[in-house]
Amino acid sequence: MSLKKTTFSGIIWTLIDTFFIRALSFLAMLLLARWLGPKEFGLIGMIAVFIGLGKVISDSGMTESLIRTKNADQRDFSTLFFMNVGISLFVYSVIYFSAPAIAHFFKQEILIEVIRLYCLVFLIIAFSAIQLTLLNKNLEFKKITLINAPSTLSGIGVGLYLGYNGYGVWSIVWMYLTTEIVRSCLLWISSKWRPKLLFSKEKMRYHFGFGYKLMLSSVIHNVFQNIYNIIIGKYYSPQALGYYERSKQFATYPSATLTGVINKVTYPLLSSIQDDKEKLEYLYKKLIRVSFYFIAPLMLGTAAIAEPIFYLILGEEWLPAVIFFQILCLALMLFPVQSFNLNILKVYGRSDLFLKLELIKNGITVIAILATFSFGIIGLLWGSVIASFISLGVIMLYSSKLINYPVMSQIKDMFFTLLITGLMAIGMFIIYSFLSESNIAIQIFIPSILGIVFYLAISLIYKKSPLHDAIWLIKNRNK
Repeated sequence: MSLKKTTFSGIIWTLIDTFFIRALSFLAMLLLARWLGPKEFGLIGMIAVFIGLGKVISDSGMTESLIRTKNADQRDFSTLFFMNVGISLFVYSVIYFSAPAIAHFFKQEILIEVIRLYCLVFLIIAFSAIQLTLLNKNLEFKKITLINAPSTLSGIGVGLYLGYNGYGVWSIVWMYLTTEIVRSCLLWISSKWRPKLLFSKEKMRYHFGFGYKLMLSSVIHNVFQNIYNIIIGKYYSPQALGYYERSKQFATYPSATLTGVINKVTYPLLSSIQDDKEKLEYLYKKLIRVSFYFIAPLMLGTAAIAEPIFYLILGEEWLPAVIFFQILCLALMLFPVQSFNLNILKVYGRSDLFLKLELIKNGITVIAILATFSFGIIGLLWGSVIASFISLGVIMLYSSKLINYPVMSQIKDMFFTLLITGLMAIGMFIIYSFLSESNIAIQIFIPSILGIVFYLAISLIYKKSPLHDAIWLIKNRNK
């Protein structure tokens, strides 16, 4: 199968997985948000950093190393399996005994049991991490999708049942745990690989040598990604954190999801052609242009009509979260560009630069927090937008040294999309303002349709727009 055909097939199956299966989880969380209210989601937001840290440390960046290792064998797989399980058990033990201190910090006693149950997911994921990594490495995205479908549906069923019957925060916890338990079981059943009693110190040093820098980068990233949760959870109410947490999740979902789909498919592909720099650079440039073309209008267009969307989906209780969502959309619009630039560092094995950039990026975040903390939550959010733009510029400077794609060329390739997206969003907001007294569905539908028509029309007229890249890629997917 050709590179383009493999890429296209992988993206299609991963899109099905993400937008038709995992999207159900997103919709289920919307329903739970309407049933449970901001406080319950604020509680989950308080422990998000610890859940994220546990996952990152448990993996230690070694599955990434396994994907990029060309001649991995049973010694690699078994060594990493036992390392993942051992580290996960250690991490869970630490968090289990730290739960009372975490609950005391946030002054929420219920968090003790929530943390101890929720974090069992570290062990569950560790037992099937290698099976999932092998599927990704071999580009078997169809099989991954067919495993994720029953896993997700099982979790949704449990979560909605508990949420409807008044179990509060526990419905969120069990929804997630059930999904991972079923997924882990199905990965074992569907995979031919089984661990053997093999453990190679040589393999451990090789994979850990690459992975520990990614792990440290991810640890730092996770802490600073959730630092606003910690600050808001500590100094404001659970409801305020609930508004922020849900807004962040809703703003993150389209950007991170589409970026994750492309990264998931292209990381192993880019790694496999890392020696053919010309082909890698060509594919990489297409990815940047096309992904930003689809994500930017989705983020800014949704932000323009956020108020009627929140009212329709979540109810009046969640309207204070609208301004949080709109500001976060500006920052997260750049997520795919930042993610692809960082991905190049992993493809070329530069985990040292990956770690260095993570330190620089989060140093910028700290400065932004210190500068805006006195302005309240809204000030903190605007600070995150500024930090996001500055961080992207720094990351692009480093990645451009590894690949023939200078910073100004990247900005030039994004400028057309940014220009027409801005015009589209402004137009949508003006149209919505004139319709503010109309039916809620009309307030959403008419600005959306007119915005889409405008965006596509300009894109078709301008022959160098990324839309033409996407059309060409689809037409030539079998070549």
